[in-house]
Amino acid sequence: MNAIEFALKHMAWSNQEIFKAIEEFPEDIYGLRAAEKEWPVGRLLTHLIGAGEWFRYCLTGQKWEEVVSIRSHEVLRSQAKHLADLDALLINQASLPDESVTFKDETGPKTVTRSLILAQTVNHTAEHKGQIAAILKAHGHHLDLDKYDVWSYQSFLNKNDF
Repeated sequence: MNAIEFALKHMAWSNQEIFKAIEEFPEDIYGLRAAEKEWPVGRLLTHLIGAGEWFRYCLTGQKWEEVVSIRSHEVLRSQAKHLADLDALLINQASLPDESVTFKDETGPKTVTRSLILAQTVNHTAEHKGQIAAILKAHGHHLDLDKYDVWSYQSFLNKNDF
């Protein structure tokens, strides 16, 4: 397994674990913000799925599906499966040759390597998880990201003989 594949597998595992952990908080957390006019927690969680749709489009050309806005635990649970499916596709992309891929964004065609998109996927997700944890902390809720770091993932793998 190469490093980007491992990073994507860790990302997918932590995505699911964090979605489960968020269900332990009161439902009003979805509207919490870092500051006025900043995205609330629910919008950031929704954005993780929207970004997965975007990265899938960049890599495969498959148009993105409508993303359901996460504003409740029920929607969070339903969207966790969709996120898992998107993450699985990204993990599979890591086994393909690191070729150039071309996609169109709002400024026109872009050509980048597959590995650049996959690396951005991991980095982008980590950044938003940090934002979510910081917002929750500022409002008296603790989401311990250390429980979902790469060391915890490796311990999970070791315990489950993956």
